[in-house]
Amino acid sequence: MTYLTRILETKVEEVAVLSKQEPERRYREVCRELPATRDFYSGIRSHDGGISLIAEIKKASPSRGVLVEDFRPLELAAEYASLGASAFSVLTDRKYFQGSPDYLRAVTNAVSIPVLRKEFIIDETQIYETRLMGADAALLIVAALEPSQLGDYLQLFGELGLHALVEVHDLKELEIALEQGSRIVGVNNRDLRDFTVDLQTSVRLKAEMPQGIIAVAESGMKRKDDILMMQQAGFDAVLIGEGLLTSQELKQFPWQRP
Repeated sequence: MTYLTRILETKVEEVAVLSKQEPERRYREVCRELPATRDFYSGIRSHDGGISLIAEIKKASPSRGVLVEDFRPLELAAEYASLGASAFSVLTDRKYFQGSPDYLRAVTNAVSIPVLRKEFIIDETQIYETRLMGADAALLIVAALEPSQLGDYLQLFGELGLHALVEVHDLKELEIALEQGSRIVGVNNRDLRDFTVDLQTSVRLKAEMPQGIIAVAESGMKRKDDILMMQQAGFDAVLIGEGLLTSQELKQFPWQRP
């Protein structure tokens, strides 16, 4: 069983519990009364060849275990904002990444830049939940969804004022993302089946993207040269978690400021 399959099985169980807590109709009613979200799309878009940082606030991962023993998300958010982050990514998955919706709520309330919910979304209820948490954007993983599902979810995102970072790992997934109208496409250098990493995945797939797509490189970048490679390939932004915890080069990189 792959990492992704295992995670998605857990999400099916979580969604069943979530759906019993509140009817979807009630979620829709409450979401209509919420204030506008912050503009994730414009916040990470490249200007004059610069590259933006989406800083991930992350305690653990399935492959590496606990990354930060004394995990203080607000302190990390303050540090990453000082480095020039244009947006934050916050893990909310509890079982595999030791994340929490509480972390996302806390960060969202403490910062002025957009916040992305990093989650494995497989059901509309999770999308309403995302909006209620206060997130400005969320991840949609092509490998976790049927093409028609992706299209429906993108429409719902738009209705709720959310932006979607649509994640792909190969050319077929990229084609699906584009066919369904994705405006922000993230290329995950990590294969979610076995968690191996290849930075050339981003370079190869960026060359296949049409103009006008906001492109984000995700995972595995640990050195200044890795960022320069993504910048040269034409990416608008990079999403980095573990690298910011371990690399002084990344902390000192001249990121495009929000």
